[in-house]
Amino acid sequence: MENALWITLIGMGLVFAAILLLWGLMALLVHLTREPEQSAPAPVIGDETSAGEETLGQAQLIERKHRAAAAAVAAAFSMRNPNGAAARPLSTPASVSAWQAVHRASQISQRVNPSRKKVAQ
Repeated sequence: MENALWITLIGMGLVFAAILLLWGLMALLVHLTREPEQSAPAPVIGDETSAGEETLGQAQLIERKHRAAAAAVAAAFSMRNPNGAAARPLSTPASVSAWQAVHRASQISQRVNPSRKKVAQ
């Protein structure tokens, strides 16, 4: 009995040592492969633009807004049917296979006739 306890303790110690070793290796890899962060310029007080807009030029910002608007319009047009009605739902219910129909009918008949015995499969 004493040998079993020693084997258990040694095994658990090895497992936790391996976990700690892997944790250390992952932390080391993250530290070595991380790219240095570039500091963003500090925002100017009184300027109404956000930090993301400061890094882009005004022309680039306008171009991005135009592209976003064009993508929204294209998405809206693709969701409409040619007759102008709203598009049908993306997921349509699948038709019931013959196998499912037989089993559902069997379940319904068992509910209606509870005295009927189930067929062994």
